[in-house]
Amino acid sequence: MPATPNEPETGSKNPHHLDGIPRLALRALPVIERLQSVSAAAANLGVSQPAVSRAITTLEKHLGVPVLRRGRLPVTLTDEGARLAEFARRDALLLEDALRDVEDARRLRSGTVRIGSFGASASTRILPDLIAGFTKLHPHVVIEVREIGDKGMAQALRDGVVDVALLVDADSDSFEVADLATDQLIALLPGDVGASVTAEALAGMPFIMTKGGSEPLIRRWFARSGQVPDVRHEVQQISSILAFVRAGLGVAVIAELALPDDHHGIHVVPLAPPAPRQVVLARARSTPRTPSADAFWRYVEARQGV
Repeated sequence: MPATPNEPETGSKNPHHLDGIPRLALRALPVIERLQSVSAAAANLGVSQPAVSRAITTLEKHLGVPVLRRGRLPVTLTDEGARLAEFARRDALLLEDALRDVEDARRLRSGTVRIGSFGASASTRILPDLIAGFTKLHPHVVIEVREIGDKGMAQALRDGVVDVALLVDADSDSFEVADLATDQLIALLPGDVGASVTAEALAGMPFIMTKGGSEPLIRRWFARSGQVPDVRHEVQQISSILAFVRAGLGVAVIAELALPDDHHGIHVVPLAPPAPRQVVLARARSTPRTPSADAFWRYVEARQGV
């Protein structure tokens, strides 16, 4: 037998009911308790008195117990009704807090931006100034920087581990990109070899390969000249690479933006032909965007004159 309008079927998906409990009844109970009148509560809620009465009746049928003490004025709640009214008040406060949090995030009075960085060139040369400028505009937004290897950065963006990320020569078909800086590969040598150095010249020397993320670009640069570097050492840290070169243990190629200011004893030489690379800020096209992350993106675009 189908349910009557006042008796929703079990498993109803009616958005105004919680497992058979009408939302209007829960909203009305604390107001009835305060005003001690069903009609006054209905007026306060902006609904009709019959609608409130029907909702209360449906609630009582569902529970099998009364929630109002009828037949006398003023109207009061039963013990069960009072417990539900307290629940409704707490629920309303939680909703109010949640809405306030959302509004704060929308107005950038709170929020977090998670930025993926690929290492020294990004974290030391690009991000500090970028973050400092954004923080001056939006001091309540928290910035979190996460250094992730080049190979894992694109996937971190797709998975939503970071909101935006600094990438090198990013695939614009997969990501939205905003240009940040043009970088280039440079050679580090213990002695002076002239104004520039070729792949043929470097291939004849012991080579220190960086494991900081530029390795694929370095190998492609050698390959374009039909050369393969004679890799003797594989080193992660820039400071270690400099120490190895300074000690005469080999030569190296790194990104220019990763080169620290203090590199005494090292000859820095451009490559011939040059090996430029474009550093961009990227975000996934399909990932939902928070107000704070969207604000950071707009800030970067404005700085770059996009």
